[in-house]
Amino acid sequence: MHFRNISDNPESVCQRALRFAGCRSVFLVMAFSCAWLSHGAARAQEAGATTGGDQAGIIKVVRGDVQVQRGSATAALPAKVGDRVFAGDRLITAADAAAGITLRDDTLMSLGPKSSLVLERYDFDATAGDGNVAVRVLKGTMRYVTGLIGKHAPDHQQVLTPTATIGIRGTDFIVDVVSSE
Repeated sequence: MHFRNISDNPESVCQRALRFAGCRSVFLVMAFSCAWLSHGAARAQEAGATTGGDQAGIIKVVRGDVQVQRGSATAALPAKVGDRVFAGDRLITAADAAAGITLRDDTLMSLGPKSSLVLERYDFDATAGDGNVAVRVLKGTMRYVTGLIGKHAPDHQQVLTPTATIGIRGTDFIVDVVSSE
């Protein structure tokens, strides 16, 4: 696992991410993330599958084969732009795939190729601007840009990996979990 805290200007963040990941599709997703950050993330829309829980966010970018495994379901469904994301969802990207997700508090997550992520926990009170977010990166690369939860309460964010739990204090970083496969 590699962990970097990147707090430079947006241009050098994208350039560093490209060097770090070394993958064109990851760079494209990260470029979209930089554009979202500079223009403000759009609020989640009604689309995709319905569940009983509150919507955590929305899929904004899909490139290649991206799957969503909803809660305890065993079958994964193809992800598409506009699909809603809920706590408990697992997102899986294929070898030449990438995905970009915007959560309700404007947290941005970008997944690179051969990645698997579970949104373990997400709750957000838009009125108070606080909440909790926990993401488990099982394998692959994820870029994370904090939203309102991270700005108001950095200690209410967690990124978990097979070998470490990361308490988030920065605003923009990349996690790379090397698969044992």
